[in-house]
Amino acid sequence: MEITTGFVRVAERRGVAGPARNIDLAVIRLRWAGAANTLANMVLAGGPGDSGTQMLSGASDGQAAALLDLMGGDVIAFDQRGTGRSRPSLALNDVTPLPLDVPGSPAAWLPLMARDAHRAATRFAAADIRLLSYNTVENADDVDAIRRALGYAKINLWGRSYGSHLALATVRRHPESVARLILVGPEGPDHTLKLPSQTDAVIGRIAERAGVPRLPETMRVVFDRLRRSPVTIEFAGPGGEQQKVVIGAFDVQWLTAQAIADPRAMATLPVAFREMAAGDFSRIGPLVLAARSGWRLGSAMKYMMDLASYASPSRLRTIRRESRRALLGNAMNFPILDLRTAWPRADLGADYRMPVRSGVPTLILVGDLDARTPVENAREIAVTLPNAKIVIVENGAHQFDLFGEATIQPLLRDFLRDRPIGVDTVRLPAIPFQR
Repeated sequence: MEITTGFVRVAERRGVAGPARNIDLAVIRLRWAGAANTLANMVLAGGPGDSGTQMLSGASDGQAAALLDLMGGDVIAFDQRGTGRSRPSLALNDVTPLPLDVPGSPAAWLPLMARDAHRAATRFAAADIRLLSYNTVENADDVDAIRRALGYAKINLWGRSYGSHLALATVRRHPESVARLILVGPEGPDHTLKLPSQTDAVIGRIAERAGVPRLPETMRVVFDRLRRSPVTIEFAGPGGEQQKVVIGAFDVQWLTAQAIADPRAMATLPVAFREMAAGDFSRIGPLVLAARSGWRLGSAMKYMMDLASYASPSRLRTIRRESRRALLGNAMNFPILDLRTAWPRADLGADYRMPVRSGVPTLILVGDLDARTPVENAREIAVTLPNAKIVIVENGAHQFDLFGEATIQPLLRDFLRDRPIGVDTVRLPAIPFQR
């Protein structure tokens, strides 16, 4: 097996007059020794902002060999512009402590978040980094630039979550370069911001699978009580010192929005809300403290990518209308939706958010317990992809094991070898909800 690492140099912003600043994209490739393939598989990281190279560099020899065998050709990943080892880095690791003595809320937090976002944007501008160049159109052109630099005629694109958003943008801009699409937890061009009603529907399915059909009602009771009477709890912090934190409804909504992406955290939701309904906040208190005391922007790349893709006016209207009564309000879109004015104004426009039309063979895998990229996304995307096959992954949350799951691997092999896929659903083991 050969493992190659290096950098591909591209323009920071294409198609502009005057001298172009160059940036370096970190790339890793796995291939069998002596192989000379004209077709490669490119794995696109999600986030946006996750490291692509870490996905491959962290694989054991056995895992790498299994990937090569599954994909039937070379495997490539890269750190998208602004992320990981790519240069420059747009990482923002400074902590923005959020106050502990008032209930969590956008009103209390957004001024602090916006202040630090504006400061970060100012620093990048002073360093001559054009944040407006960090969008999915430029990112898609980077994908094709790496393909050409490595000498491949075509690539299969594997995209998960934001990686699927990038894969669709790439096939629209470079249709002749893409052989196949594998979209996992799909996010279409107008799916960056989430619909609260779809989150509510997934919470309803979680309640059914957990055997707690009244979970949504219990959640609403907890939120209503916290709006009326925030709870102050005191407990030992990470260093052993006693700390107080005031917990409000938005604290729990925001933590829940993050928890339902991970099946391990999802498994605790029924018991956590039962405890809170009984007045016990000892489980949630340390999580609130950690979220508030350790919050950070994380990456300017994430904000610029998401804000450039943003949402159509009709989707924004739907989000605002639905959030008034949704269980989690608009916590799924916090704080992206509210920090738009703190960053340079980036918008790829209405044409970008139109459905992608392509005849490229496409396999779409989506978990039926996925609240971030729900089943509805897959169905909307497939309307304009006539050669798309949707497979629903039962008991699949936003995160599930794509390459190691025995029920999924045969589908991937069949698809890559142009064999028909005869199922519409596969089932993962049930999530072990705590009782």
